[in-house]
Amino acid sequence: MKFAEFAVGDSFSTNPVIADKKDMIEYAEKYDPQYFHIDENAAKDGPFGSLIASGFYSMNAVWADFIRMDILGKDCLGGLGIDEIRWTVPVRPEDTLIGEYTISDKRLLSDKKRGILSFGVSVKNQEKKEVLTVKTKILISV
Repeated sequence: MKFAEFAVGDSFSTNPVIADKKDMIEYAEKYDPQYFHIDENAAKDGPFGSLIASGFYSMNAVWADFIRMDILGKDCLGGLGIDEIRWTVPVRPEDTLIGEYTISDKRLLSDKKRGILSFGVSVKNQEKKEVLTVKTKILISV
């Protein structure tokens, strides 16, 4: 979709994403090898009482589904960054995550060929508890 087709307040929900234990551990072993992400036995004695997902695993699992929805398509020119990210509730194996992407702002750039979409993202688990929030900006074709 082109920049003009989006409006502030537009919202897009991802499909449910299951936090798969094997995937969580493999991701963490490679990118976030803290014991409570990779060692189920050690995690039992840790601050969360069990294995939990890396926050970035949780964010990326939902992001991947958003991209697969192809809302931005080939008009997306790339991400401009994450302005804020908060992990509020641990994600555990077999949790079901759903992301809600809401356009909070849009701005046309001076070249009139590109615009910036600002998204607020809320990810909730199967108990409707918010597990993470993100504020991000995406560059998109006009």
